[in-house]
Amino acid sequence: MESEHIMAMWSRASRQAPLANYDDLLEMLATEIAKISMKLSEDELYRMIAVGALMYQQRYKESGGDITVDLLIKTLREGGRA
Repeated sequence: MESEHIMAMWSRASRQAPLANYDDLLEMLATEIAKISMKLSEDELYRMIAVGALMYQQRYKESGGDITVDLLIKTLREGGRA
């Protein structure tokens, strides 16, 4: 499935889903990653965990924390493993 299709699905689903806070979203993401983790390669799993880490760090950055995510974002954009 293409990322554009996933984004479109998120857009449609967001109008129907109840609002959730960052902590709820992070918990849901962790639960879903755990469910599929045995089906992923080590690199795929680490990339999913890295995306979750970005969300986690963004949550704390927006709430006044000072956690740097630039290196993690750069690594992911370059296709590397965090």
